[in-house]
Amino acid sequence: MRCLFDNNMPPKLARTLNYLEGDEGIFVEHLKNKFPANKSDIEWLRELAKEGDWFVITRDNQIRSRAHERRAWKESHIPIVFLQKSWIKQDLWEMAWRFIKYWPKLKENVNRNRNNESFELSVNGKVTILNKQRVSNVIPDSSEL
Repeated sequence: MRCLFDNNMPPKLARTLNYLEGDEGIFVEHLKNKFPANKSDIEWLRELAKEGDWFVITRDNQIRSRAHERRAWKESHIPIVFLQKSWIKQDLWEMAWRFIKYWPKLKENVNRNRNNESFELSVNGKVTILNKQRVSNVIPDSSEL
């Protein structure tokens, strides 16, 4: 299993978790180290799907509300962990200690429930399994209007 941190996540946190995982653990990489900065969410989701065995961590909740991004995510079958909005208020140090504390539980949930394909992580460490079919507030593409 490999983990990709989206561009809205701190690269230092991805490097730290990868270091802590070591050679026997999960490989953790930041999106900017794997793909060019101008690659769209749709493009990198498709590429990760081809490689297989990835999950994504993001603070970008628009992936589940913009119809074209949601469709690409749904088609990719890549598990995504969405951080609740309260994570935005966390500075790097606060985010780092919380992530390190919750990381083992988060990995276990993703590994055990891969077919659910989406999760939400609260700032208090609660992991909620989301059902992709019932994600609300979907913004349609202009082509669907």
